Amino acid sequence: MTRFIYKYRFFFWGLFLNVIGLFTLYSALNYKGKVVYEMLLIKQMIWVLVAWMVFWITASLDYHYWKGVVVISYIFSTFLLLLVLVIGDVRYGAKRWINMGGFIFQPSELAKVSLVLTISYILSIPRKINGKWLVIGGILTLLPAMLIAIEPDLGTALTLVPITVAVFLSSGLSWRWIILGVFSGIASMPIVWHFLKDYQKQRVLVFLNPARDPLGAGYTVLQSRIAIGSGGIWGKGWLSGTQNKFNFLPERHTDFIFSVLAEEWGVVGSILIIFAFASLIGSALTLASNCHDRFAKHLSVAIGMYFFVHAFINIAMTCGFLPVVGLPLPFMSYGGTSLVMCYFLLGILQSIAKDVDKI
Repeated sequence: MTRFIYKYRFFFWGLFLNVIGLFTLYSALNYKGKVVYEMLLIKQMIWVLVAWMVFWITASLDYHYWKGVVVISYIFSTFLLLLVLVIGDVRYGAKRWINMGGFIFQPSELAKVSLVLTISYILSIPRKINGKWLVIGGILTLLPAMLIAIEPDLGTALTLVPITVAVFLSSGLSWRWIILGVFSGIASMPIVWHFLKDYQKQRVLVFLNPARDPLGAGYTVLQSRIAIGSGGIWGKGWLSGTQNKFNFLPERHTDFIFSVLAEEWGVVGSILIIFAFASLIGSALTLASNCHDRFAKHLSVAIGMYFFVHAFINIAMTCGFLPVVGLPLPFMSYGGTSLVMCYFLLGILQSIAKDVDKI
């Protein structure tokens, strides 16, 4: 049994987070003892079944297969990012979703996964990274990042950068380039601030001081902090979170689902979830260290960084350590596109592990 679990360790870590996520989602949709928006819960359960199918199909394929679709996936995802700017549904002042006959999805989620494949493949070609490959990798990253930022979705756009940087490091890029990039980023912050929209500037200012606008932009952060803090060590119990069930916490089924979990299961439950993410990410990086194939190595690093960036930013955001951005918590937040893409990436890791474990 232990050997079976280890063999499919990536699926089981995703499954663990997914199951906890469904219980938390049920609680997040509970208002004064009654489940509201039952359809959202049903939709999410359907997406879970679809995501599991995607995992097993992907895991059964040789990971080398994805080399042949890298160019197509990158072009297609870029086309969708352009398309969403034209025909995308406008929600909360942003065009991030495409509605095709009731099927709603976020092209940015597909673009992130496409970039993982593309950067991993491109940087597996040269034996040593030089300036030319640095420029190529930078352009391939900046193009989708800029299109996503225009939607506007600056938070999602920024997640692409550390994923690319991680793959560059695994390719042997010198740290001095990373340090130079960090200083360049800091130096460009006044320019970036100039191009931010008013609501984005407000989010940064509220991050520095949530009390600046407690009933407006700072409301969600303050309520999230209250929810997390009131959970204490052991939490208030499932379906018993007051911030949640009395509707004080906005977006609790999506971006702030961790706040619901922390209020109901406290520090113990929060640490358990963080441990699960750390184990999943650690397994991906351990797999990368055992890979002899450069493409497999870069893929494992990129996927591990993908999960790290999303989990870290989402949890830090709900705790008030980072500005609020619309970034879901992998496997737990409501949303079909994100869930399917997460299991797709797990399937690739499983396919790589199948080869590595034979050695």
